Amino acid sequence: MNKQKQKIAEYYDVTLPYYKRFWHRDPESNAIHYGFWEKNTRTLKEALLNENRFLMEAVGITEGAKVLDAGCGIGGSAIWLAKNKKVHVVGITLSERQLEKAKKLAMENGVSDKTEFYLNDFVNTGFPEHSFDVVWAEESSCYAENKKVFLQEAYRILRRGGKVIVADGFLYREPQSEQEENLYRDFLDGLVLPNLANIKQFRTDMEAVGFRNIKFWDKTKETEPSSKIMYRRVKLFYPLAKFFNFLHIIPDLLINNSKAGLAQWGLVKSGLGGYGVFYGEK
Repeated sequence: MNKQKQKIAEYYDVTLPYYKRFWHRDPESNAIHYGFWEKNTRTLKEALLNENRFLMEAVGITEGAKVLDAGCGIGGSAIWLAKNKKVHVVGITLSERQLEKAKKLAMENGVSDKTEFYLNDFVNTGFPEHSFDVVWAEESSCYAENKKVFLQEAYRILRRGGKVIVADGFLYREPQSEQEENLYRDFLDGLVLPNLANIKQFRTDMEAVGFRNIKFWDKTKETEPSSKIMYRRVKLFYPLAKFFNFLHIIPDLLINNSKAGLAQWGLVKSGLGGYGVFYGEK
């Protein structure tokens, strides 16, 4: 594992309990994604599950399919799919703590026989060609330094007719001022991201790799309420976090993470960044 991937693993090892406390408090979702606020959505829990449903329906997952959850976190979406669609899901993560938690949650939810979880890298999985019907990447492809390499690996392991679904944050344009450069840098540093994919380049990369029938849904509007919730919670917590960091109770990593929580709202409001879903077929 190279240095960047070690940093990602460390980030999720350290932040696991904080995500649980400040985001996915409900055991039904166990999600760390933004979620989609649809017309009648009232709670964050509903929004988180809405996103899972949207992706499932968009990709057309059928009963009995084999799905790779590429960057599975603590297994929230994988377990949800196994319970609600009766598919077999293989989840992979770089974080040992996430891996342990995913296996535990799968057992608690009675889907250990329908799920598998491994420490693995989604740009070099080692899985045989034509192994999966669906590659599902929910706010994880952003961690690939080269997004095209991730797409190439997804294409390789998909069966003919297989589908990829990617929900993530994207750069909608390049930073145009020092303030925007700082926002972007705080966001990347706080989440240990190498970069964000330019939205036009991501589509170009999908086409170059060989995906066809490519579709895109701009979900920025549907994620804005979550973005605002995150901003408000972090703004409230940040002074306390700085105090605890001064006392060496919490690490610098959490201070940087808090800055990212503030920056992400600025990226959205400025139009620099947004949220979207890409779909493609092999």
